[in-house]
Amino acid sequence: MNEQPALDVLIVEDDVATATALQRVLERAEFKADNVQTLSEAIERVEQSPPAVLLLDLSLPDGDGVDAIRNLSAAGVGQIIVISGTDDAERTRRCLQAGVFDFLVKPAQARDLLLAVRRADAHRRKSTVATRDYPPELTLGFGAMEGKSQASQDLFRQLRQVGDKAPCPALIIGQPGVMKDDVAALLHQFGNRPGKAYVISCASETGQQAVDRFFGNAESDEANGIESYLKKADGGTLVLDDVSTLSLDIQQRLKSFMISGKALSSNALTPTKYNCSIVGILREPAEAALTEGRLYDPFYYTLAKNTIRVPPLVERKEDIELFARRAVDQLNRVFDSEKSLSTEMLEQLRGHYWPGNQVELKNTLLTAYRLTEDGDEIGADPTLFVESDSGVSDQIAPFIGMAFKDVEEQLIKATLQACDNNKSQSAKVLGISLKTLYNRLNRYEEEQTAVED
Repeated sequence: MNEQPALDVLIVEDDVATATALQRVLERAEFKADNVQTLSEAIERVEQSPPAVLLLDLSLPDGDGVDAIRNLSAAGVGQIIVISGTDDAERTRRCLQAGVFDFLVKPAQARDLLLAVRRADAHRRKSTVATRDYPPELTLGFGAMEGKSQASQDLFRQLRQVGDKAPCPALIIGQPGVMKDDVAALLHQFGNRPGKAYVISCASETGQQAVDRFFGNAESDEANGIESYLKKADGGTLVLDDVSTLSLDIQQRLKSFMISGKALSSNALTPTKYNCSIVGILREPAEAALTEGRLYDPFYYTLAKNTIRVPPLVERKEDIELFARRAVDQLNRVFDSEKSLSTEMLEQLRGHYWPGNQVELKNTLLTAYRLTEDGDEIGADPTLFVESDSGVSDQIAPFIGMAFKDVEEQLIKATLQACDNNKSQSAKVLGISLKTLYNRLNRYEEEQTAVED
C-alpha cells in the first residue's frame, strides 16, 4: 500500500458535509487537509502518517472521541483540537486532562477555526525551532511554474527585476492558495544568490530565545555549534512566512539590519555583517496588521518597496492545464501509477472559478486521482467542484482579504481596459467625475514610482 501524502490537518468528523466544509476552509488557507468519518479510519491514517494537527469530533459512530485522544497523541499527532456540538463542562474537562490543545463549539466560524489551527501548529513548531535542522531550506515547488498567461508573464518579469537587485527586501502578497512560498523560492533563484533560502514560521518565534535564533548569542552559539538564522542565510535569503505574526522587537531589529547590513547578537560588543536578503510573506491585509499594531511601520514599508502580488488562478486561466498536468505527473510519481486527464476534465477545470487557487486545484485533482483506477483517464465529475458555502459570490471572492484601495485600483484599471482606455467613458461607467478618475490614476502612478525608487 502506498503511503498517504503528509498532512497538516486531519479532520475526524462523521458528518460528511461538515467535514468537507472544514477541509475547504483549511485548504483555501493553504493547509494540506483531509477528512475521515470514523475513529478506526483516523487511527489508520495517523499510523501511516501523523498529521501536525487533528480536528476531532467527540461523537463518532465507532466510539467516543474523548477516549481516543491519548491513543491518537501517542500515535504521533502533533496537536488535537476538539470540535464538539456541545460545551458540556465534564466532557471539556476530560478533553483538557487528556491533553487537547483547544476546544471549539459547533458551528465553528472560519476565522476561529484557522486561528486555532495556526496556534496549534505554532505550538508544535516551538519544539522544532530549537533543533539544528531548523529552519528548513526553501525549494521550488508546484507554484513556481511559469505559464503563458499575461498575469504569469508579468509576475515572472517582476521577479526577475527584483531578483537582479539582490540583496534587497521584498514583500509577497496575494490571495490564500496562490503558493506564495514557492514564489519566494523563485525570487531567491532569480537573484542568483550563492547561499541558500531558508523559511521561518514567524508565529513560532517568541521571546528572547527567538531573538537569539535570529541574531545569535555570542556566549552560547559557538560552544553549542549553533548558527543564527542570519548566519545560515548569509549569501542567501531569509523568508519570513506570516510576517505580521513576528514580534515587534524582531521586526525593529530586522529593519535596522536591512538598512545597515549588520546585526548585533546577544552579549556581543560589535555587530556582524551579513549579506542576506529579507523577504516577507504577508497572509493578511497589511492595513489591518498596521492599524492593529502587529506590523512595525518602518519595517513594513522597507519590505514593501518591492511588493510582489501573486495573481490568483482566475487571472491565469490559460495556465490551468499546465498546473493540472503537472499535478497529475507528481501524483503518478508519488503513487507509482499512470493516470492522465481526460479532455472533459480539462474543460471542467478551465470552467471552475478556483477561489482556493493552486492549492484548491491540487487538492481537487488528488481527490479525482484517488477515484480513478490505475491506467485510466481522470474523467469529469461535477461532485468535485463544490460551490462556496460562505455566502460570498464568485464575483467578489477574489477581493476578500484585500485592502479597499487595492480593490478600487483593480476596478478602475479593469474598467479602463474594457473601455479601450477611454477615460470619459470609463468615468461614466464608474459613476465618478473625470477629475476624480485622473486624480486616482495620478496617485497610482506616484505610488508605483515611490515603490520603484
